[in-house]
This record gives sequence, structure tokens and C-alpha cells, in this order.
Amino acid sequence: MNVAAEQVLAFRLAGQDLATPAADASAALRGWTVQDSPPGTAVAAVLARTEDGAIDAGWLDRALFEDRTLVALYNARTATAVLPAGEAATYATAMLPGDDDAGLKAIAGPALPDISEGFAEPVALGVAAISDALDGATLSRDDLHEALRQRLPGALLPWCKGCETHHARRGLLVLAGLHGRLCLAGRVGRQPAFARTDQWTGWDAPDRATAGIELVRRYLTAYGPSTHQHFQQWSGLGTAHAKALWTSAAGEVSEVAVGGAPAWALTRDLPRLQDPPPAPGVRLLAPGDPLLVGRDREALVPDPALRKQLFAVLAGPGLVLVDGRPAALWRARKQGKRLTVAVAPLGPAADRPDPRALQAAAERLAPHRGVSSVTVETS
Repeated sequence: MNVAAEQVLAFRLAGQDLATPAADASAALRGWTVQDSPPGTAVAAVLARTEDGAIDAGWLDRALFEDRTLVALYNARTATAVLPAGEAATYATAMLPGDDDAGLKAIAGPALPDISEGFAEPVALGVAAISDALDGATLSRDDLHEALRQRLPGALLPWCKGCETHHARRGLLVLAGLHGRLCLAGRVGRQPAFARTDQWTGWDAPDRATAGIELVRRYLTAYGPSTHQHFQQWSGLGTAHAKALWTSAAGEVSEVAVGGAPAWALTRDLPRLQDPPPAPGVRLLAPGDPLLVGRDREALVPDPALRKQLFAVLAGPGLVLVDGRPAALWRARKQGKRLTVAVAPLGPAADRPDPRALQAAAERLAPHRGVSSVTVETS
């Protein structure tokens, strides 16, 4: 089966609820692709994937910290994944490496700069300390680090220039999260607060094989056709770990050709790939949106110069989709109760977003940014 780049993009839009909106916010999160890095990304992603009125201001915090129907935890890329509470254990278990050094190093290596091998023992010690510190407690970031300074040896508490202190780094928090021993549980001032996920919402983890296959399924639903290399880059897992997960789903995938290169899609999804649905309307995708964190960026933006703009290392813009195609870049600037959305079209005037549709899409941001008015400026 040969597929064109346009089909691939349309397929992914459909798989990520950008063709037909999700029924509700929870449905938009069931792809396991939404993150809240940078903060605000999760709300913007759900807005782009649901109809007007599906979520209101403060919805995400209520779902995470009051109703506890969602869970936020650090994933293997150290981004904040936002997941349905009942599915978080499956997602995390799939990402959990075994005791091999390569898999552990891929996640914990930056957190343990003085260790080059033998990661299993220090990682187990770190996870146990985090589990003990959070047992029956919700702690601010600083309080958690203070508790860990009392429980961990110096080798696991490297010096941080920014904080000017010794503390455990995020890689250990990631691994505690993948074990069900750490999730975000609110804020204390401007700091995140943490709790044990098994005590916060419960933790019913399946076996690793079941979890791994499900992670590949969700990935290919959103990012297929794809390769194990792109899956590894998207997930942040070690190469061997990602390849093993990919191979575990071999019985459920089919090879296709994208621009002459081999890629794989779920066999059950081939009809949708052959004839993907249209994606009408205007969508504002914020930096960090699931569509933008796919690793084969050429499928979304063929032009190298545009890719450099869109995927800037620092403070990159968002993307405006019009009828399923990239049409403009956008940035938002808040001043008091006013939000200005600056839009830079990518093509000629005839291809520019309809001003009324663009204004309507921008105004959906207002209650979530705490503003009363939104102005769209098109260059």
C-alpha cells in the first residue's frame, strides 16, 4: 500500500480528534498524547479537539486535584503527561524500563551524572525513598527534596547550580512516577506538589507485555504510519526498550510505503489511512500540542525553513490549521485582561485563515487565559 504525505497528515488529524471533535474532554485524552509542557498546553490541546462548551475555566485543575479523574505525571521525556486516572498505570508500566542499564540510563542518566553503570540499585533506592517520603503525605517540591536529602546518599543528590543546593533530579521523579509512586497533586504557592499515585487515585497496573502493546497501539493511532525509531524518539525510552515494545505489536501492524520509505500502521486502521476523513475548520495548536511533538516533522511541514521556525528550541510559535493544513503561525501575548494573538500566515492572501473563524478560535482561549477580550493581529 502506497500512501502520500497528505494522507498521512489527514490520518493523524483524525486519530488525534482534529477531524471529528472528541465527545468530551476525557475522550480527547485517551490517546495518551496530551502533555502539559509548557504549562497550559493540555488545556489548549483539549480546546482544539472538542466543541465549544466542552470545558470551562479551571476544568483541568478540578479534574486533576479535586475529582481526581485525571492524573498528571512525568513521562520518560520528563514532560508532564495528562491521562485518564484509570489508564495512567498502563501508560506508565509500558514506559517502565527493566533492570538493564541502557533502559534505566535513558531516563535516569541525567539525574545521576556521577554514575556511568549499575543504575538498577541507585534507581531502586531513589524510588523507595520517594515512595517513603510521600507515604500518606502531599509535599511541595522543596519539602520533597528536603525529605529526600534525609533519605538518600550524596551520590543521588547532585549539586544544582540554579537552586544552589543538592537535590534529586527529575529523572528519579520520573521513575517513581512510572512505578505509581509520584504524581502531581496541586500547588503550594508557585511550586508543584506531589503525592503517591497509588494513594491519590489508585494504581492497577497490568503486566508489562499488555501495557507495552497498548502503548504502541495508541501511538500508531495518533502518529501512524511510523517507525520504531520515531516511536523511540517520541517516547523518550531507550533504544532497545522501544524496539522491544514495537516488536511486541508486530502481529497487529502492516507495512506501507510513505514516499517510497517503509513505515507501519495498525492493520485495523488501514481503511482510515486509505481514505482519511476531512478536517474542516480552524484549529489553534499551541506549542507542545500532540500533533507538534511527532518526530517525523516533515510529514507535517515539508518546508525546512518553516520547520525551523515552528520547532524553534526556545519559545516556538503555535500552528494554525485550516481545513487540515498548516496555514499560519501564532503567538499569544497577555496584558492585563487582554489577550493579543499575533498570526503570521504561511501562504498567499487567498490561503489565509478566514478572519471570523480565526477570531472565534482565539476567543475560545479567553476564559482559560483569564482575559475578557481577545484581539487577533494578522501580519
